[in-house]
Amino acid sequence: MVFSPRLIFTSAFLFALSFSLRAAEPVKAAKGSLFQPSGFKSLGVLTVASGKAVAFDTGTETTPPSVAGAVAGEGALGVSQSGQVQVAVFAFDAIQLGEGAKVDVTGNRALVLLSKGAVVINTIIDLSGAPGVKGHGARVPGGPGGPGGEGGEYTKTFNSAPPPDNGGDGGQGMKDNGEPGHGFGGGFNERVKGGTPGGGAGHGGAGGETSEGSGGGGGAPRPMPGGPTYGDAALADLFGGSGGAGGSNDRNFQFGSGGGGGGAFALIAAQSINLGPKAQILARGGAGGLEKVCGGGGSGGSILVAATAFQASPGAVVDVSGGDGGDGGAVVIEDIKSGAGRRNTGSGGGGGGGRVAVYIIADFGSSGKNKEEKAPPAALKLTGGKGGTAAKDGGTGTCYDGSWPGLR
Repeated sequence: MVFSPRLIFTSAFLFALSFSLRAAEPVKAAKGSLFQPSGFKSLGVLTVASGKAVAFDTGTETTPPSVAGAVAGEGALGVSQSGQVQVAVFAFDAIQLGEGAKVDVTGNRALVLLSKGAVVINTIIDLSGAPGVKGHGARVPGGPGGPGGEGGEYTKTFNSAPPPDNGGDGGQGMKDNGEPGHGFGGGFNERVKGGTPGGGAGHGGAGGETSEGSGGGGGAPRPMPGGPTYGDAALADLFGGSGGAGGSNDRNFQFGSGGGGGGAFALIAAQSINLGPKAQILARGGAGGLEKVCGGGGSGGSILVAATAFQASPGAVVDVSGGDGGDGGAVVIEDIKSGAGRRNTGSGGGGGGGRVAVYIIADFGSSGKNKEEKAPPAALKLTGGKGGTAAKDGGTGTCYDGSWPGLR
């Protein structure tokens, strides 16, 4: 038999083709980013005891979501009601993650866990962005964003359906060109002569501006701005955080890159959700890289909780804090006081806090539903990251108290 090269397909090609055909129609959320647990095929009961592990891969544009370890199988694709954010959905009959259980989350999409029954979590689920790094030479990479990190362009576009491989990544640290962070709310930097630190990224709170760096186009020294806020408090779209900008320095080639933005996570149950004292649900922004000229902090991501009742035990944490900007130290002040047009040092701006939305029957905090909660419970961490010396802090993120939508 003679084979034509045109008829020979690799298994990888056939797998990608099969996935692209199956993934053509992600399941749309019932409302905003709220999905029905009964609307997806269940993978059974997810029970992970101490010392055991479960690993969720939310996939990429060409690969499907999957889970391995305590439970093995494929997830499904979902999309927010607006169509702006594509997510990886894993549905179960009940979820119990014990103290000491290991939960790994990788991939580009946000993670959505659904349960028809009760959920009890007493371990760490971490979708945080990574810190920037220090460099000396041509360039160093920014800190990677967490799963679901926003992948658009600073102040111009969104790209989260699905996010690209660099979604939420911090900007590179470079010797001769400042790179903004990835995502609509990425911190800013641009090409200038001398040294310029990176702005903090925004999300629920605005990103902090930098200390004064060299001015562009021969202008006077000035700070680089932080990134803007985006999305909404109710998390109608489950956007992740954006990356802080990288620092640049064409004089001594010493710079830090930007921190990655936090990822995005939704935990939705048709019954109750209980967080034990060891539970930590994290989507924090990464800190900016430290060097003579520093990177900006990444912004916090998003965490959505929906259930008939939600209880967080003392010690439990739900954290979407922004990352700290890299701190250039006291020499930054000396450099500013010198009045030199070209700066050799600089501190990065702090990343803005992210967003948390809670949909339950009872009031979550003060009385009243379907509004921002101005005094959220202590378990929630929404603060912006601290700016380095002479730079600005990131703004505080948001908490939304929504009505239980009757999911089943």
